[in-house]
Amino acid sequence: MIRGDKKDSDLLRHYCEALIDNIEATGQAFTSANLTKRTYLNLLRRIQHSLLGVAVQLERWPEIVELKLPISLIFRTALTDALTGLYLATFHEDAVAFQNELLVLDADYIKFVKTIIENTELEMPGASAADIEQELQTRWADFHQKAAHLLRAPGSYEVKNAQTLRATSNTTLFHVPANINRRLGEKEMFEQIKAHPDTRHLAYFYLVQRQLSQQHHYAPANSDFIRLPPAYDCALWFKSLASISEIAGALANLSEAPAAVLQEFRRSQASLLDLLADRAE
Repeated sequence: MIRGDKKDSDLLRHYCEALIDNIEATGQAFTSANLTKRTYLNLLRRIQHSLLGVAVQLERWPEIVELKLPISLIFRTALTDALTGLYLATFHEDAVAFQNELLVLDADYIKFVKTIIENTELEMPGASAADIEQELQTRWADFHQKAAHLLRAPGSYEVKNAQTLRATSNTTLFHVPANINRRLGEKEMFEQIKAHPDTRHLAYFYLVQRQLSQQHHYAPANSDFIRLPPAYDCALWFKSLASISEIAGALANLSEAPAAVLQEFRRSQASLLDLLADRAE
C-alpha cells in the first residue's frame, strides 16, 4: 500500500523525472511543426515545467509535510494542461475546428487582459489623471492591434463569443451539441472527452483533476483536506501522475514523435501502473 513516506516520495519523484525526460526528448525531436503539433508540444512543455516544480518539492516531502498543498496544486495545473490537450485532440483531424478551439481559449485570455486594462489606475497609485489616461491609450492601442481577430468589430472593446468563433467549425465534431455555443471551461472539456468515442476511456482523469481542485479554492467544507494523512495525498499524486503520463504519451503520439521516444513513454507508464497495482490495498 502507499504509505506517504520518504520511500514513496522518492518513487514518485523518480517517475516524475522519467516523464520530464520523455517530454524533453519529444520536444528535441522537432525543429518545426504545424499549428496542431506545436500546440501539443507547448502543452507538453507546460506539463514538463510543472512536474519540475513537483520534483523539487518532493525532495523535502514528507519531511516538510506542509508542502502537500503546493504539490497538489501543481499536479492540478499539470493535469488541467493534460486535459486541455486531450480535449483539443478530439478535433485533431480537422485543422479549422482545431484552430477555432484555440481562438475560444484565446478569447478568455483576452477578457482577462481587458479587465487588467480597465483597472489600470490600480497599478498607478498617486499618478495624475493625465498620466493614467496616457497609459490607458497605450494599452488599448496595443489591445486592439493584438486582439483584432477576436473582437466583434474594428476598434470594439467586445470580444466575440464562442458561437461566433466556431462559425466555420464542423458541428458534428461536438459530441455535446449544446457546447458549441458555450465558453470553453473544464466542465465542457470533460463532457466532450467523455462523449467522444476515442477519449471516453480517459474521462475518469477529470475526476482526479476535480479532487485536486478541491484544494485550489478554500471553503469551510473542504478545510479538512489540509489535515488528511500523507498517505492520502501521496496516493492521489500517484494517480495524478499516472493520468498525466497516459495523456502526455497520447499527445506525443499525435505529435508524431519518433518511435524510440514513444516506446519510452509506454515503458515508463507500464512500470508506474505495475507499481500502483502492487501497492493497491
